[in-house]
Amino acid sequence: MTSGARQRIGVTGANGYLGGSLVEHLRSRGHEVVEFRRTRMAEDEPDSVRELDLASAPVEGTFTGITTLIHAAWDLRETNAEASWERNVEGSKRIVSAALDQGVSRIVFISSMSAYFGTRQEYGLMKLSVERAVLESGHVVVRPGLVYGGAVGGMTLTLSKLAALPIIPVFHGANLFTAHVDDVIVAMATLSLADDVPSAAVGLAQPTPVAFETIMQSIATAVGTSTTTVRVPWRPLMVALRAAERVGVTLPVRSDSLLGLVRSAPTVPGVDIANRFGLHFRPFPEGLEESFST
Repeated sequence: MTSGARQRIGVTGANGYLGGSLVEHLRSRGHEVVEFRRTRMAEDEPDSVRELDLASAPVEGTFTGITTLIHAAWDLRETNAEASWERNVEGSKRIVSAALDQGVSRIVFISSMSAYFGTRQEYGLMKLSVERAVLESGHVVVRPGLVYGGAVGGMTLTLSKLAALPIIPVFHGANLFTAHVDDVIVAMATLSLADDVPSAAVGLAQPTPVAFETIMQSIATAVGTSTTTVRVPWRPLMVALRAAERVGVTLPVRSDSLLGLVRSAPTVPGVDIANRFGLHFRPFPEGLEESFST
């Protein structure tokens, strides 16, 4: 089901946590990879590095020669919801449209398990909007769960900082779907290269959810801290976080991220598709301690 032919694959967000690992994996399998970055580091960089910014429309020739585009870029620096929507959602739609116009035959959009019908999280809603454009064009969406392992990044990096606190707040009923980064990268590559992947949203995560309290205890053990978890009501904390954000206070966790923790996806979508392509996601916390062993 997976094409063995060497392909020219474009990856946006190539210097990010998942994007960088994906570039390395694809090249190790013999594929030619074009890295799309917000800015080129030097004018004389080879054609394997191209400039692409979510804030600007792609120019003619941006995707020349690329057969598959994996869209991983997402700007998390913007805290204003309206500005973030314009940059990330509309910017992603411009990239998808331009890629199709310029002859890209497959697009794989890296979404999130935060994107599910019924979510109230702003991040999840933005990802859903881009998903709709990709799926309506007949292409593929993948939704990684809480990714851990390897060089720690993303939400797991934030949680590892919280795990260093003497008291860790946890929330009753909060459960997350988890996935080791190595399994996610293999799954992304497989669904990007296979010949007969349906246009659908495929969750990349272990289908059994893990309690947030268990996740935090495991991370605390991995980072070598002796901590106590305390269950706290999340709604008063949400009010406090939003009040702090309104006056410009920089916080380690955003209110929107808290909402994603306590109102997470109910199920992993596309498990049948993942099974068909032999995708495997090891149970948490297998492989977690390797990230903090050095």
